[in-house]
Amino acid sequence: MTSTPELLAFALELADLADGITMRHYRGGGDVWRKSDGTLVTLADTSAESAIRARILERFPDHAVEGEEEGLTLPPMPMDEPTDEPAEAAPPADRVKWIVDPIDGTHNFARGAPVWATLIACEVNGRLEVGVASAPALGTRWWAARGEGAHRRDALTGITERIHVSTRARLEDAQVLYGSYTLTMAAWGGRADRLLRASWRQRGFGDFWGHCLVAEGAAEVMLEGEIAPYDIAAVMVIVEEAGGRMTDIEGVARIDAGHCITSNGVVHDEVLGVLEG
Repeated sequence: MTSTPELLAFALELADLADGITMRHYRGGGDVWRKSDGTLVTLADTSAESAIRARILERFPDHAVEGEEEGLTLPPMPMDEPTDEPAEAAPPADRVKWIVDPIDGTHNFARGAPVWATLIACEVNGRLEVGVASAPALGTRWWAARGEGAHRRDALTGITERIHVSTRARLEDAQVLYGSYTLTMAAWGGRADRLLRASWRQRGFGDFWGHCLVAEGAAEVMLEGEIAPYDIAAVMVIVEEAGGRMTDIEGVARIDAGHCITSNGVVHDEVLGVLEG
């Protein structure tokens, strides 16, 4: 059985690997195309995910990997060796899955905006245990492991510190962030507009960054009206270990609802109440 600290250390190694690849391509021009759903993908996306997958399967061949670009890869089924000995029940092995978004914020990456990151999460027996969000163009990395808190490292200053959500307890004092304005306004029956108007300040700091800003106490709420599991698996661990919450509109902590609401936890019920109408 692999320990959570070992998984975190390996996830940080994977982030180093990805940073080296993505930064070589950043602002290099070209190598951008559209997927069947109309979203952009770059050579940096595919190269980083392939490298991460190869490193995972080299180190942990019995782990599953799910990524944005290549989908889900399951480990091979073990073959039983023939034996004359009576069969004994073996202890169940941990089911481990890595969830990878090689570049969250690909459109920013393609346009030369620095708000993008490689997201790496590790799920053990259905529970997210480790999350890393590495944003080399911002010079910042966030990470967390269950029971170990959430942390941020600033490459410019070299400072690593533990982060915590804010304690602001009223929506009227809260800074509310959101991803795509169009998707946010279309979600929750259009009630996101009411939420934004009821808050102190509103900014479209989208993708992973909005969730990380909530985790480090720079904002109180982050809304994503349309989202995939690989977009939020890593940041969920970071937000929760920083003391916040990430849920669906029903208040359930999950990554497969197609949307998410992140908060400092204190204003969460009030936010859900406004969005539910």
